[in-house]
Amino acid sequence: MTFVARSAASAVCISMQADLESFIPVHPNEFQLALERWDNCDQEACEFLHSHKASLARQIHQRLHQRFRELIEGYTFLDPDREATDSQIASTLATGVSIKELVDATEELLLEANYRRLTPSQIYRALRAASAWGAKIKIRFSDYKRLRVYARGDTVGRRVARRWYRLYRKNEFSFPIYRQLVVVFERSSPSGQLHLRMFKNIPHADVDMLLPGSVKISWLDQGKIGIPTLWGFSVTVTRLMRSMWILALLGAVEIFRAIWMYIAVALAGILYSIKLFFSYRHARNRQLLNVAQSLYFQTLSNNKGVLLRLQDEAEQQWLSQALILLYVLRSWQNQGIELHPLESIEPLDQASEELLEQLGFGKIDFDIQASLRFLVEAKLLMTPDSLGRDSEKGAWEIAKG
Repeated sequence: MTFVARSAASAVCISMQADLESFIPVHPNEFQLALERWDNCDQEACEFLHSHKASLARQIHQRLHQRFRELIEGYTFLDPDREATDSQIASTLATGVSIKELVDATEELLLEANYRRLTPSQIYRALRAASAWGAKIKIRFSDYKRLRVYARGDTVGRRVARRWYRLYRKNEFSFPIYRQLVVVFERSSPSGQLHLRMFKNIPHADVDMLLPGSVKISWLDQGKIGIPTLWGFSVTVTRLMRSMWILALLGAVEIFRAIWMYIAVALAGILYSIKLFFSYRHARNRQLLNVAQSLYFQTLSNNKGVLLRLQDEAEQQWLSQALILLYVLRSWQNQGIELHPLESIEPLDQASEELLEQLGFGKIDFDIQASLRFLVEAKLLMTPDSLGRDSEKGAWEIAKG
């Protein structure tokens, strides 16, 4: 029996919760601990989870490892951080790997870990703004052959900052953030390398900071650099022109005065041009330093480490989903509630989401179909077909033990 059909009420519920994420922001161990401390906890169901957790974790690990083994092995030859080898051998091995297939497989792994892909409009909005802790970056999309951004955990973050208009007193600001964000890109030059970046707690407005590009100098910084430079240049030229009578006394002909004046103006222009260049360079380096400092504690992993971490996160998400649904099923069984296939999907979905909300994890769009399918494949949930009963009248049963 496959769980592919939903009732009409379920379809309406899913459409209403389209804006909710399936990301469960908790480790399986934390979920168990929160469940045990819950006042309305079914102790027998918790013991049932403890007895089957190791088996579930082992099955999930084997499934995901087997499914994405080729992705991790194939990425080794396109990893920018791989150890140096003979260039001919490396190029020969890399030609047998399709970057497009690796990107698609990486997206599948991200979806298994409950990430969602950001739309182009969301990325463009980030390019036009920057948070108080970020910097504006100029991105040329022609520099990329492929560029995809994925995120999960769309929530509200808080930071403390000081503002001059508040007399530099500490103030707490709230702003939308992504708990975790992954960037996948391939540059036009050099080609043949696939870059993966993973970050945490990134403001929506600072997504562009995660992409290689050039820093935009703000109008305030341009004014700080340009206005004093032009003022100093005009003052210097004026003083030189007022001092031309001294140079005229040293020359026998009046024309020398004009020549020395032109030389002095040209020399002042060259010196101030050099000063202007280094001022802009210093401002750009200061902005780059701000970017590096902002991302120093937000960087989680790079390149191959991202794939390994994603596989671990996908295992945690699958295990959490299985434990949540298994607890609900077991507690219902202890209450004597029969689980008929077409009648139980919608109530199970609601009960799982309510359980997460009551435990303090917020509103989550629980993936009931995938979780049911996995429990059936793991033989923890027996379908009427497997029990030799009529699938329309029979009920599901939890595995013994």
